[in-house]
Amino acid sequence: MNRLQPFGRIPLFNWLDDDHVTRLYMSLGLFMMASAIVFVPAMILDPRTLDSSPVWIKPQKFNLSLALHALTLAVLVQLVPRKTRNGWALMIFSYLAAASLIFEYLYITIQAGRARRSHFNFETQIESLIYAAMGIGAVLLILVALVLAIQIWRHGDRSRRGVWLGSIVGLSLGFAITLLFASYLSSVGRYVGAPLEGGGAVVPLFGWSREYGDLRPSHFVSLHLMQTVPLAGWLADRKSWNPWLVVLSVAGVQAALATFLFVQARAGQPIWPV
Repeated sequence: MNRLQPFGRIPLFNWLDDDHVTRLYMSLGLFMMASAIVFVPAMILDPRTLDSSPVWIKPQKFNLSLALHALTLAVLVQLVPRKTRNGWALMIFSYLAAASLIFEYLYITIQAGRARRSHFNFETQIESLIYAAMGIGAVLLILVALVLAIQIWRHGDRSRRGVWLGSIVGLSLGFAITLLFASYLSSVGRYVGAPLEGGGAVVPLFGWSREYGDLRPSHFVSLHLMQTVPLAGWLADRKSWNPWLVVLSVAGVQAALATFLFVQARAGQPIWPV
């Protein structure tokens, strides 16, 4: 009996395996990409602003970022055998991450529709409680990257040394410094030397302040180590470069950039002064 191969019908994805974890990540990634398209009319037609940015900018940033995160996990999980993918560790943490993603997606979208903050909102008791729950959800969203890095280290195909090393370093280092910077950001707020709501000029699309120290750029750069470092490892394999040199160089430069942006923000300096 032939089994249904849901990704086999799409040439771009026909090399992905048909297992629960891969399907989960691909479904989440495609859903978030579809949401990004659906939200475009809202961005065009809704003139309201929140903290100097259009109200739909934040949900759109999360759509794109979470789509990239889910699709990255769908690709990198192929580095471990199907038996590992179907094991309890990846299954449990993957479904916890999926539940967290849906929860954050729904709340951020609802709050955007209400023109109210989803993050750093302590104006009502329920919003304070949900913000605390979002913090737990955010940890679960990136914790699965560390779990996958451990499984790749233990069971991954080491014949493609660059991809193997890049995935381990990118996922684990991305988890560690993202958690570090995000924990600080959640405890002190987005801005240094400014009121919570910020105000004034911002970087287009990203919404980062151009007038105050903003901790979000360092969070952005650290989070996307999970994509750039595995990509560097893949490129090292393709070009027959030294994988250790390429992977560790890219990881070191990006981690240093994230640290510089963090220190700059703490000094109250904007990333792109007016």
